[in-house]
Amino acid sequence: MKQTLTRLLIAAGLSGLAATASAQWLTQAMELKAGWNAVFLHVDASHETLNALVGGDDTNPILEVWRWNPPAAAQFTDDPAQPTAAAEWSSWVRSLPESALQRLSGDTAYLVRINTNTASYNWRIKGRPVAPRHEWTITGLNLIGFPTVTNNPPKFDAFLAQAPELQSATPEIYFYPGGELSSNNPALLPSPLFRYTAVKRGQAFWMRSGTVFNRYFGPFELLTAADSGANFGERASSIAFRLRNLTASNLTVTLRLTASETPPVGQPDIAAVPPLLLRGNLNLTNLTYGYTNLPANNPRTWTLAGRNLPGSEVEVVLGLNRSAITVPTGALLAGILSFTDSMGHSQVDVPVSATAASSVGLWVGNAAVNQVGQYLKSYARGLVTNAVASTNGDYA
Repeated sequence: MKQTLTRLLIAAGLSGLAATASAQWLTQAMELKAGWNAVFLHVDASHETLNALVGGDDTNPILEVWRWNPPAAAQFTDDPAQPTAAAEWSSWVRSLPESALQRLSGDTAYLVRINTNTASYNWRIKGRPVAPRHEWTITGLNLIGFPTVTNNPPKFDAFLAQAPELQSATPEIYFYPGGELSSNNPALLPSPLFRYTAVKRGQAFWMRSGTVFNRYFGPFELLTAADSGANFGERASSIAFRLRNLTASNLTVTLRLTASETPPVGQPDIAAVPPLLLRGNLNLTNLTYGYTNLPANNPRTWTLAGRNLPGSEVEVVLGLNRSAITVPTGALLAGILSFTDSMGHSQVDVPVSATAASSVGLWVGNAAVNQVGQYLKSYARGLVTNAVASTNGDYA
């Protein structure tokens, strides 16, 4: 076979996978009251220790941070658990630099105590966004938070009304109003007050749904392949998500790509926002997909049918346009994929990143076939007298 090759240089990085580069940054702000507070982190701040993040700041009034570590085995809790030196809790105390708890993980609930001499404190944590894992247990109380919108979050009655599993039971909800721990702190939120109480982003609640299994965290569910989000590294060219409507009615979900915040000191610099492509619908004529660019702050939407109906979920496929990357080899590109819903209830942030690959080392080209030779022979079973000649005169 004769070939005509047009040689092109492409990235040498295609020969191997790059290490995860989860370096997208977002600041989460939480208003703390004097005494005890329950918070839920939607960002991962494990790049820094609590000794440095909190203990190293003399203006920070936080005295203690306790992490709830629910046991893997079945358990039942009648009342919200108190922070104690037990397996279910790990803690950081300002006066004890050797405290076991040193790093803050995302998608996790914490109890935080601040000095009673401080009326309130706006705790701002810069970290990597983490999508919710949708974990819930019916074996006891859950200390959880919800990825609601920051501005004008929904009230509990409207938010939980979209969860079909909870319509047969009124959930128990406990919250921390501030002050010292007591029989009324955390306090039970009476169900008549559900219509007046906001599901604030960053606030954690003790919740129990009785014997009803529930995994509702918002009107839509975002299913990702990895906790690290959309990491293209040096090699990957496409990444897929699935969007699922959990409500009974049509729901529109909006995707917006935004730039990362400036990295903290000591973290890799971010050169640019990744040039992303969004796959379109299938062309039934030639069985190919169209695509559009997904520039920063240019939203895209999907309208999903009601839960469990045809069209209630969709696959979202993102591509990376490596030919549009102009930053130096090895540079980090990063941004944030923000998903919101038409009800104004939830916002789910997913990190997206890529590494600019080298253009040295691997040769490929286009092949043009202009002649085909026959190399097959025909064979017969049995003795040599039954042999059959091939077209080139050989016998077998």
